[in-house]
Amino acid sequence: MRALLLALVVMLGSFGGTMAQVAPPWRHQVAPLQTAEISVGGVPLTVELAYQPADLARGLGYRDGLEPGTGMLFLFPEPGPRSFWMKGMRFCLDMIWIEGDTIQGAAENVCPDPPGTADADRPSQLSPVPVSYVLEVPAGWMRANGLGVGAPVTGLPRLVPAPTATP
Repeated sequence: MRALLLALVVMLGSFGGTMAQVAPPWRHQVAPLQTAEISVGGVPLTVELAYQPADLARGLGYRDGLEPGTGMLFLFPEPGPRSFWMKGMRFCLDMIWIEGDTIQGAAENVCPDPPGTADADRPSQLSPVPVSYVLEVPAGWMRANGLGVGAPVTGLPRLVPAPTATP
Protein backbone atom coordinates (compact mmCIF):
# COMPACT_ATOMS: atom_id res chain seq x y z
CA MET A 1 0.00 0.00 0.00
CA ARG A 2 2.85 2.35 0.86
CA ALA A 3 4.48 1.72 -2.52
CA LEU A 4 1.21 2.49 -4.32
CA LEU A 5 0.79 5.74 -2.38
CA LEU A 6 4.39 6.74 -3.10
CA ALA A 7 3.93 5.97 -6.82
CA LEU A 8 0.76 8.10 -6.87
CA VAL A 9 2.53 11.04 -5.20
CA VAL A 10 5.45 10.81 -7.66
CA MET A 11 3.07 10.63 -10.63
CA LEU A 12 0.99 13.60 -9.45
CA GLY A 13 4.16 15.56 -8.71
CA SER A 14 5.42 14.91 -12.23
CA PHE A 15 2.09 15.94 -13.74
CA GLY A 16 1.98 19.13 -11.63
CA GLY A 17 5.56 19.95 -12.62
CA THR A 18 4.65 19.56 -16.27
CA MET A 19 1.64 21.86 -15.88
CA ALA A 20 3.79 24.52 -14.17
CA GLN A 21 5.90 24.79 -17.33
CA VAL A 22 2.98 26.10 -19.42
CA ALA A 23 4.04 29.71 -18.72
CA PRO A 24 6.98 30.93 -20.80
CA PRO A 25 10.31 30.34 -19.04
CA TRP A 26 11.20 34.06 -19.01
CA ARG A 27 8.16 34.80 -16.85
CA HIS A 28 9.86 32.98 -13.97
CA GLN A 29 13.22 34.71 -14.53
CA VAL A 30 12.25 38.37 -14.85
CA ALA A 31 11.19 40.83 -12.18
CA PRO A 32 8.17 43.01 -13.02
CA LEU A 33 9.13 46.14 -14.93
CA GLN A 34 8.81 49.65 -13.54
CA THR A 35 5.81 51.58 -14.78
CA ALA A 36 5.13 55.25 -15.50
CA GLU A 37 2.10 57.35 -16.32
CA ILE A 38 2.34 59.25 -19.61
CA SER A 39 -0.11 61.05 -21.85
CA VAL A 40 -0.17 60.84 -25.65
CA GLY A 41 -2.25 63.55 -27.29
CA GLY A 42 -4.09 63.93 -23.98
CA VAL A 43 -4.83 60.19 -23.70
CA PRO A 44 -3.43 58.73 -20.44
CA LEU A 45 -1.44 55.49 -20.54
CA THR A 46 0.27 53.33 -17.94
CA VAL A 47 3.45 52.04 -19.56
CA GLU A 48 6.00 49.44 -18.57
CA LEU A 49 9.52 50.80 -18.95
CA ALA A 50 12.04 48.80 -20.98
CA TYR A 51 15.60 50.12 -20.80
CA GLN A 52 17.73 47.20 -19.61
CA PRO A 53 19.26 45.10 -22.45
CA ALA A 54 17.20 41.97 -21.66
CA ASP A 55 13.96 43.98 -21.43
CA LEU A 56 14.72 45.83 -24.67
CA ALA A 57 15.34 42.52 -26.46
CA ARG A 58 12.25 40.72 -25.11
CA GLY A 59 9.81 43.65 -25.24
CA LEU A 60 6.24 42.39 -25.35
CA GLY A 61 7.26 39.04 -26.83
CA TYR A 62 5.67 35.86 -25.46
CA ARG A 63 2.68 37.70 -23.97
CA ASP A 64 -0.92 37.25 -24.97
CA GLY A 65 -1.86 40.93 -25.09
CA LEU A 66 -2.07 44.22 -23.21
CA GLU A 67 -4.72 45.50 -20.84
CA PRO A 68 -6.68 48.54 -22.05
CA GLY A 69 -4.90 51.80 -21.23
CA THR A 70 -1.45 50.17 -21.09
CA GLY A 71 1.63 49.84 -23.28
CA MET A 72 5.39 49.42 -23.20
CA LEU A 73 7.79 52.35 -23.51
CA PHE A 74 11.31 51.60 -24.72
CA LEU A 75 13.82 54.20 -23.48
CA PHE A 76 17.21 54.96 -24.96
CA PRO A 77 19.82 57.40 -23.57
CA GLU A 78 20.00 59.44 -26.77
CA PRO A 79 18.27 59.67 -30.15
CA GLY A 80 19.22 57.06 -32.71
CA PRO A 81 17.73 55.05 -35.57
CA ARG A 82 15.48 52.34 -34.06
CA SER A 83 14.54 49.03 -35.65
CA PHE A 84 11.96 46.66 -34.14
CA TRP A 85 10.71 43.24 -35.20
CA MET A 86 7.91 40.94 -34.04
CA LYS A 87 9.92 37.98 -32.73
CA GLY A 88 7.92 36.14 -30.08
CA MET A 89 4.86 38.36 -30.56
CA ARG A 90 1.38 36.87 -30.23
CA PHE A 91 -0.72 39.96 -30.98
CA CYS A 92 -0.75 42.97 -33.31
CA LEU A 93 0.35 46.39 -32.17
CA ASP A 94 1.09 50.00 -33.09
CA MET A 95 4.76 51.08 -32.77
CA ILE A 96 5.07 54.80 -32.13
CA TRP A 97 8.36 56.66 -32.65
CA ILE A 98 8.83 59.58 -30.19
CA GLU A 99 11.43 62.34 -29.99
CA GLY A 100 11.27 65.84 -28.53
CA ASP A 101 8.04 64.98 -26.65
CA THR A 102 6.28 64.54 -30.01
CA ILE A 103 5.18 61.61 -32.17
CA GLN A 104 7.56 61.49 -35.13
CA GLY A 105 5.94 58.53 -36.89
CA ALA A 106 4.34 55.14 -36.36
CA ALA A 107 4.10 51.64 -37.76
CA GLU A 108 0.42 50.83 -37.27
CA ASN A 109 -1.26 47.42 -37.12
CA VAL A 110 1.97 45.43 -37.21
CA CYS A 111 1.13 41.75 -36.72
CA PRO A 112 3.19 38.70 -35.70
CA ASP A 113 5.13 36.77 -38.30
CA PRO A 114 3.73 33.40 -39.40
CA PRO A 115 4.84 30.45 -37.23
CA GLY A 116 8.20 29.06 -38.32
CA THR A 117 9.50 32.35 -39.74
CA ALA A 118 13.30 32.36 -39.57
CA ASP A 119 14.86 35.37 -37.84
CA ALA A 120 16.63 36.30 -41.10
CA ASP A 121 13.22 36.54 -42.81
CA ARG A 122 11.50 38.71 -40.20
CA PRO A 123 10.72 42.23 -41.44
CA SER A 124 11.84 45.16 -39.30
CA GLN A 125 9.99 48.38 -38.61
CA LEU A 126 12.36 51.36 -38.83
CA SER A 127 11.96 54.74 -37.18
CA PRO A 128 11.63 57.55 -39.74
CA VAL A 129 14.09 59.71 -37.75
CA PRO A 130 16.44 59.11 -34.81
CA VAL A 131 14.36 58.73 -31.63
CA SER A 132 14.89 58.21 -27.90
CA TYR A 133 11.53 56.48 -27.29
CA VAL A 134 9.43 53.78 -28.89
CA LEU A 135 5.94 53.19 -27.54
CA GLU A 136 4.09 49.93 -28.23
CA VAL A 137 0.32 49.83 -27.75
CA PRO A 138 -2.42 47.48 -29.00
CA ALA A 139 -3.06 47.65 -32.77
CA GLY A 140 -5.57 50.32 -33.71
CA TRP A 141 -4.89 52.44 -30.62
CA MET A 142 -3.58 55.42 -32.62
CA ARG A 143 -6.54 55.41 -35.00
CA ALA A 144 -9.07 54.88 -32.19
CA ASN A 145 -7.67 57.95 -30.40
CA GLY A 146 -7.27 60.09 -33.54
CA LEU A 147 -3.50 60.45 -33.06
CA GLY A 148 -0.72 60.89 -35.57
CA VAL A 149 2.57 62.63 -36.31
CA GLY A 150 2.94 65.81 -34.27
CA ALA A 151 0.79 64.71 -31.31
CA PRO A 152 2.37 65.76 -28.00
CA VAL A 153 3.61 63.24 -25.45
CA THR A 154 3.92 64.29 -21.80
CA GLY A 155 5.32 62.60 -18.71
CA LEU A 156 8.13 60.80 -20.52
CA PRO A 157 10.78 59.57 -18.06
CA ARG A 158 14.34 60.55 -18.95
CA LEU A 159 17.08 57.97 -19.28
CA VAL A 160 20.39 59.58 -18.46
CA PRO A 161 23.44 58.10 -20.22
CA ALA A 162 26.00 56.54 -17.89
CA PRO A 163 29.11 58.67 -17.48
CA THR A 164 32.11 57.56 -19.48
CA ALA A 165 35.34 56.84 -17.66
CA THR A 166 38.20 59.21 -18.34
CA PRO A 167 41.76 57.86 -18.60
